[in-house]
Amino acid sequence: MKAWIVGGVLAVVCLLLAVFYAIPGPYHPFTFSGTPTGHHYTHALVFVALAVVCVVGARFAANARR
Repeated sequence: MKAWIVGGVLAVVCLLLAVFYAIPGPYHPFTFSGTPTGHHYTHALVFVALAVVCVVGARFAANARR
C-alpha cells in the first residue's frame, strides 16, 4: 500500500478526533482532568498537530524515490 495514502488517512482520522474532542457533550475517553463530557481544547490541539505531522509525512512519502 502506498505510504502517502496511509498518512492521508491518518491525518483525516486525527482531524475527526480533534473535532470530537472540541465538541462538548459526548463522553470523551482519555480525559483524566476536568469533566469527561466537557470540551477539551488541548486534546483537540494535539490531534490537529498530529494531523499536520501526518500530512507532512505523507508528503515526504509521496516524493520518496524507490
